[in-house]
Amino acid sequence: MTKLQEISFEIIANAGEAKAFAYEALAAAKEKNTELYDEKMNKADQAINEAHKRQFELLKEEASGELKDITFSILVVHAQDHLMSVISTIELIRELAEIHLKGLQ
Repeated sequence: MTKLQEISFEIIANAGEAKAFAYEALAAAKEKNTELYDEKMNKADQAINEAHKRQFELLKEEASGELKDITFSILVVHAQDHLMSVISTIELIRELAEIHLKGLQ
């Protein structure tokens, strides 16, 4: 496996983990369990931050010329797409959770 593939899979895995934690947090919010909600969202944040770190590493290595002969990679495109969609999902879940936890006021 190339370094490019390794980093791409790590972005996908961390983003997927973040998404799963965020949905668990939403379920906790529906039950008005703020402690569990906070715990799961913290884990989602940690996982998405790790995905961002790996994304930055990829960008840094490409910009410095360390990754040679990159023309196009479906895997990298998928990793980037997955990361961005999970970030959007997490932000939406935060909004929905606020409604569940605080109610409509």
